[in-house]
Amino acid sequence: MKKLLISAIIAASALGATAATASSAWIEQGIKLNARSGPGTHYKVIGTFHACTNVHVVGWQHGWAKVSYNHHYYWVSGKYLQNHACTHYAPKKKHNSYGNSY
Repeated sequence: MKKLLISAIIAASALGATAATASSAWIEQGIKLNARSGPGTHYKVIGTFHACTNVHVVGWQHGWAKVSYNHHYYWVSGKYLQNHACTHYAPKKKHNSYGNSY
């Protein structure tokens, strides 16, 4: 019984550690990011993520992030992820009174 209890505690700790390392991330603004079947460019592209898409990072391997999106797993290059939502703003158009553009 004691071994069973210790095993259960270890298993619960491992699950808690995995959940604690998972985090939200967003695809960088201004890009489309390939979603791959594995962690590298030699793996097949199975889709793309649009800029500012929110994904759930569940693991890392050599600069590649394993992400969960709509109950599926994909691999993306970690250098195109950011830890905050995109800020959408439209720059103000410059108008000059003469209608010319210089």
